[in-house]
Amino acid sequence: MLVLEPDENELLQEDSVMIQNDARIDDGILHITNRRIIYEKKAVKKLRRAEPARIYLEIPMYEILNVSSAVPKMSLLTKKKLSLEFRTMGDVKTVEFEIRRPDSMVETIKNWATTSKRQHESMLKDEDQEKFRRELEMAKAKSNRSNINMINLGTGKGAQEIRNANTGNEGTLPKPTELVDTCPECNSNIPSGSKFCPQCGYELS
Repeated sequence: MLVLEPDENELLQEDSVMIQNDARIDDGILHITNRRIIYEKKAVKKLRRAEPARIYLEIPMYEILNVSSAVPKMSLLTKKKLSLEFRTMGDVKTVEFEIRRPDSMVETIKNWATTSKRQHESMLKDEDQEKFRRELEMAKAKSNRSNINMINLGTGKGAQEIRNANTGNEGTLPKPTELVDTCPECNSNIPSGSKFCPQCGYELS
């Protein structure tokens, strides 16, 4: 059974026979929607088993290249035909349908094929723009990470001190001056190994 997509509407349908590559598929229904052309073989009930309906052909409207009809004017026995040329998987193919009213379908298919192609091209353009935007954002993010790494791995004195602090290597950092007792004369701090007070000159014993 044919299932339509949420934004799809059936425009026309008619009993027909599909002819492609010298093969005939009888007892089918040609469905024309605003998005697709579909040929569905009808379900068949037999004595011992039943064959369900089956989709034999499905063509997106934007893949339609040409549509025409062949209506005989003299012979009543000649079948009327609807001919479709379409693109699939990069190849151009043709299919025909024996149908009672092909003319009524030709204009409908042409109009919706034109509309569908514009919508499809617009969708592809939007997808390309979105892809470009994502690639640009990724490139910017990589550039920012690279700049941060260059700052952290600088060769200046400040960078060396940062690395020493991060690695716990304090050997290259200046150590505070070791202090010992105070001067008995002026109570100033006296550096280790001093013989005289640096403030008042008092001689240390």
